Amino acid sequence: MNDKARILVVDDDTGFLQVAGSILRAKGYEADTAASGDEAVSRIKEHFCNVAILDISLPDIAGTELLSTLLNINPDILAIMLTGHSSVQNAVQSLNRGAFAYLEKPLDPEQLLSVINRGLEKQRLVLENRRLVEELKQRNRETSILLSVSQSVAQSLDLPQILDLALKEVAHSLDVDASYVCLGENSHLTLEGYYGFTESVAQEMKHIEVDHAALSYIFQQTEPVIIEKIADSGEPFLASLSRGGYQSCAGIPLMMAGERLGVMGLATRSERSFSPGEVELLEAIGREIAIAVRNAQLYEEASSAKALRELDALRTEILANVSHELRTPLAAIKGFASSLLQPDVSFDEPTWQSFVQTIDSEADKLNGLIEELLMMSRLEARVLEVKKEPHNLADILESVRGRLVNVTVRHRLQIAVPRDLPEVAIDGARIGEVITNLVENAVKCSTEGTEITVTADTNNDEQVVVSVSDEGIGIPAELHQKIFDRFYQVSNPVAERKSGAGLGLCICRGIVEAHGGRMWLESEPGIGSKFSFSIPSV
Repeated sequence: MNDKARILVVDDDTGFLQVAGSILRAKGYEADTAASGDEAVSRIKEHFCNVAILDISLPDIAGTELLSTLLNINPDILAIMLTGHSSVQNAVQSLNRGAFAYLEKPLDPEQLLSVINRGLEKQRLVLENRRLVEELKQRNRETSILLSVSQSVAQSLDLPQILDLALKEVAHSLDVDASYVCLGENSHLTLEGYYGFTESVAQEMKHIEVDHAALSYIFQQTEPVIIEKIADSGEPFLASLSRGGYQSCAGIPLMMAGERLGVMGLATRSERSFSPGEVELLEAIGREIAIAVRNAQLYEEASSAKALRELDALRTEILANVSHELRTPLAAIKGFASSLLQPDVSFDEPTWQSFVQTIDSEADKLNGLIEELLMMSRLEARVLEVKKEPHNLADILESVRGRLVNVTVRHRLQIAVPRDLPEVAIDGARIGEVITNLVENAVKCSTEGTEITVTADTNNDEQVVVSVSDEGIGIPAELHQKIFDRFYQVSNPVAERKSGAGLGLCICRGIVEAHGGRMWLESEPGIGSKFSFSIPSV
């Protein structure tokens, strides 16, 4: 212990107090004296004392009782008991009460100083050990918090999910009321994630101009910024926190390899200070979140680049396919029309009629493809007109039965639609198109002679469900969602070549969704497919 340790001497002998005080001061200690128990208690409450030298017999209190009182006030005080009458019982009682040593009067000054030195060294070791233990506990806590945050951000590469997990973990671990992350560039920081804010505070923060705000200042720093007391301020960001009932806040700049990504912030409803260790922890957490944010951004950029490459390749393929689909009927129309227009060639009536019918048929194909493209455009623009009226699906099936029979002439068609189904509010023509398209799709994907079934029933959600099943090639599970994408076509060994522009299923799903329903696929390669859609009943 250093030589400025404070020592309190308690004795009703004023002469002894003077001598003891002089000896201790001469050795560099700060000496204080008290002639009674009450005075000693008052001194201890006023100043921290390292050592208390107590006479075991005082006029107002027993020395052992005073010892207990002083230890209750300051458990770390080092007590040395004095007595003018040697007593084993007193010595044992004093040591049991927590005294460090027991000395007899008259005192040998060197002996007293030796005991004090040994006691102060023990006290130093005890306090140092306690400090190290507390520091170790704090480091363990900080490591645990950092590990929890790291585990949270490592669970995903999806930025919203990362922020949800990390901000919740940060708020709970650091015992703060709210946490948030703003990302972007200096004057365009955007609230990307938050935990603990009310919706009103979050909405306010989403619309704060930050080019001259506190967020921009924090963004420019390299270390955490702590605001222990949010004063009344016209500054929009702090004013928003204040209106939300927050009194303290901290902001941590998010940086990765010198690149500024944004700001992570904390807010508390009571005044809160952060120790140097906590500030270091905030910096470490900020680094972890910055790494996770940047990784998520890079992943998103890579995914977008890959998606763009796939889209570009798909666009090229689709343009080629659509061009082919347009060119085929156009070539037929052009060829037969040119033949009919030859001035030096005459055709008999049957041949002329055949040419005209071919031109008419190919024109219908061309018109159908153009209609599909226009329909897709209307669906994407959400301007498809749907005229809903109450219908029984049995009537809709009956209205398209002729078309279904024609397209399944080389297959076995089964229709099982009961008439007692609840009515649905639909555009009958549109839903008829959906059913016809699904049956045509089943024909393309199944061999001749196999069965195609159209059924309808109700589900537990009081919806009518229509299904079209086939015994065709089936579709792998990984393509069940992709097959509904526009222009997407599954490789089909049954058909001689891909036909159509790959818009049919996408259009069908769009029509169903415009009715408030949904469409899905159940399929297994080699067994067949079942396309279903649901429509809310009236």
